[in-house]
Amino acid sequence: MRKKLLSLALAMLLCLGFVPPARAAVEELVGLRVDEVVAYSSQEGVYTVRQDGRYGFYRADGSLLLEPDYAAVGCYSDGMAAVSLAGEETVGETPRFQGGRFGYVDADGILTVAMQYRQAFPFSEGRAFAVDASGTLVLLDRSGQELASFPQAELWEGERVQFSEGLAVVPVKAGVDEAEEDDEPAEDEPAEFTPRAYLVLDSGGREICTLTDAFVDFMGGYHSGRIAAAETGEWTQGEDGQFRFTAAPDSWGYRDERGEIAVDFQFDEAWPFADGLAAVCLREENGRESWGFVSPEGEMTVPAEYDGARSLEDGVGALLSEGKWAYVDQEGKLLTGFDYEEAGPFREGIALVRRSGRMEAINERGRILFTADASQGLPFSAGVTVMQEKESGAWGVYDESGNLLVPFEYEEAFHWDGYLWLKRGELWRVYRTEDVITASLAAPEGAPAGVGAFLDVPEDAWYAAAVTWATDHDVITGTGGSQFSPDRSCTTGEVITFLWRAMGRPEPAEDENPFTDVSATNYYYQAALWAYENGIVSGDVFGAAELCSRGMAVTYLWRLAGSPEGYLPVFADVSPDAVYAQAVSWAVFEDITGGSGGGAFSPDEICNRGQIVTFLHRFLVKEYATS
Repeated sequence: MRKKLLSLALAMLLCLGFVPPARAAVEELVGLRVDEVVAYSSQEGVYTVRQDGRYGFYRADGSLLLEPDYAAVGCYSDGMAAVSLAGEETVGETPRFQGGRFGYVDADGILTVAMQYRQAFPFSEGRAFAVDASGTLVLLDRSGQELASFPQAELWEGERVQFSEGLAVVPVKAGVDEAEEDDEPAEDEPAEFTPRAYLVLDSGGREICTLTDAFVDFMGGYHSGRIAAAETGEWTQGEDGQFRFTAAPDSWGYRDERGEIAVDFQFDEAWPFADGLAAVCLREENGRESWGFVSPEGEMTVPAEYDGARSLEDGVGALLSEGKWAYVDQEGKLLTGFDYEEAGPFREGIALVRRSGRMEAINERGRILFTADASQGLPFSAGVTVMQEKESGAWGVYDESGNLLVPFEYEEAFHWDGYLWLKRGELWRVYRTEDVITASLAAPEGAPAGVGAFLDVPEDAWYAAAVTWATDHDVITGTGGSQFSPDRSCTTGEVITFLWRAMGRPEPAEDENPFTDVSATNYYYQAALWAYENGIVSGDVFGAAELCSRGMAVTYLWRLAGSPEGYLPVFADVSPDAVYAQAVSWAVFEDITGGSGGGAFSPDEICNRGQIVTFLHRFLVKEYATS
């Protein structure tokens, strides 16, 4: 039973235990124990992460911004992020966060707006909307000052409001005076439909005009001085209780900042403007959709005669015809032919596309830069892209010339703003993109540079695979300067700590400290208490600073395995009466050690870093593989 439990505990830990070390050394900036990378804010260069069910933030270079202490957070936007320390998220088709109160932290992680709001929407242009304890929508500045309130606002689940081009649009109950207040319905009561109007506000919360169209794309907001609106249509409530709007035929158009019609109501769908053009749709009597692009003045820059359209990014949009995509510029000129089953956005002048099942990187003229057998990839950033290999599902890194900078060895990967985040095992490792590119140039021709290797760990070293496993799973780290120091001696405190980390850093069951020489400030405190509880060590003196012999190192593993007996002595230098005799014989039988050579084990020799990671690796992998 002990062996089964041990094996189950290690199942996730050992999934990549036999990955070979990378082929060239690139020193990591930091290694992070993070369960999940949730989002990335390109404005501030900040990752939102989750660890043990709580949320926090790291900068792109891997430095900590805010510990994962929050029950809920919003992504950084305009230098601010909403945070809540309490509350619960309900699961389902539409997850809801309830019971907490939100405030805002700034780009330095300082709480500048107190946690007192039911909901908190993203900052934009120095302003944010939030819902206070009474259910009233309020407008805030960066200091938390409430500039205006809107008790008549009508926001439904999943909706948000924010500024764009100096304007915000707030849906309100039609016919309700701004000063009038309603009783707030209970949170668990189903919403009831009431007609809505839409207030157009400036940055001070002053009303510029009111839009009375059946629907206004207030979440899309103003772009190029225009906002999409549907003049007429019908609201219906689905089985999930959510209201959905269906526009009447030919009822979509655009209004300007004063609420006047800027582009006539004539479309069946209309998307927000981006880079000076908006994707619009006309629907024929047989239901066929025809898409094109319209200018802010209402000119059809691209006639509505295509099967689909995607908004412009970096000055380039996409059109669909007969199942294939092509790219188009801001003047409506086709940049490529209709050649692609999938067409990603352009970044740094490069887009990732799929043609005939293969992923290609192309420039804005459609010239193929390279082809990869990948299932997906992220847009280029700082000269590289991360791609997922189709067959293995692992991630690697390519440059714009198609050189494989980092081999397909990682479970997840991100690469924004000059830094690479690569996950293998328990650790996210962070590298400078330019360091990886430089290492690739120095690598042998045709060989990936790789990342994470140590200069003092040869690829063919007997401990190389164990070092890769141990560092990938945060059992042991390097010693700096791309060094692992495999020959450095280990203390008892270090060995017990390595074992504790390999087991997933379990919390001690009891807080009582049995040791006279261990305090809560010691790095090995939890490991020592855990080892005592599990019979790995005993007595009232831990002896953390004492050098650990090879004999004692395998004894700790043997005790963790349940102290199995019945093994015959193997080595001439291991007396049958020695305290470690059974442990050493067991370790030989389990292929954890083959001795030190010449028929000896050298039990009194001090265990070094290379040896202990090898013992751990062999022990844990065998436990898992034979379960």
